[in-house]
Amino acid sequence: MGYLILATIAAVGLLASITCHLLGWLQVEPPLGKSIFVLHGGIFVVWIPLVIFANRTMPKPGRNNMDHLLAELPKWMRVATGILFVYAILNFVYFIYCTSQYPKHGVPFSIELRGFSGHWMMFYGTAMAGFIALSRLARKRRKSETVT
Repeated sequence: MGYLILATIAAVGLLASITCHLLGWLQVEPPLGKSIFVLHGGIFVVWIPLVIFANRTMPKPGRNNMDHLLAELPKWMRVATGILFVYAILNFVYFIYCTSQYPKHGVPFSIELRGFSGHWMMFYGTAMAGFIALSRLARKRRKSETVT
């Protein structure tokens, strides 16, 4: 149940970051203005528990602690997570290019919002997928324990 609560929190962050991203592309300031950057901190609310739980559920110690979680997800969700990751990288490259066109403290808010929200989408989306996978893994483990 706790995994699904964390997945819901990540989903809310994902929806908020998608909204900010679209507003950035449309050059519309979000209703909360620059205080929307609180989404930076929200990433830690979901990522710290995700890393801890992912490490605890790893079948063997080592790197790539998300691989066993991604294996629990349907193919479409793994593909969507990969697409989100690639989009975030491309968006970041474009963000760097756009910001180079302005003086150091003269970058328009819409460009900043678009750049940062691309990362927010990746982190919140991956966290949501990770917690859904943890929930599926826990359910599978409970089921196997009741069988034996």
